[in-house]
Amino acid sequence: MPHRLIRLLACSALIPALVACGSTGDGGGSQRSENACSITLSQLDQIKLGMELPAVEAILGKGKKDSEYTAGEETNVGYTWCGDVERDYLDAPVIEITFVNGKVDIVQPYNIPAN
Repeated sequence: MPHRLIRLLACSALIPALVACGSTGDGGGSQRSENACSITLSQLDQIKLGMELPAVEAILGKGKKDSEYTAGEETNVGYTWCGDVERDYLDAPVIEITFVNGKVDIVQPYNIPAN
């Protein structure tokens, strides 16, 4: 029994260290490597209303689909680049683009560097 107790105590001592290794300080435990955003305002200037996703991804790289809904004959699909809008938009680079029926309709950049 004492041997099991020693193993239990040793393992429980490792838990805070393991949690710290996986934590980003944002409370969610998710990795935020997307904050190393390399997209610039000059790239965003190339995005035009009416472009399709493949053309946008040729400029910005692969986006992450984060929303989709249909209202009547209109399908809206949201994609993000560089981070998560709900989590990062106040303090980190994030780009959100809404496609309506497959075409760029809204481009919303947050904290994108000018260079």
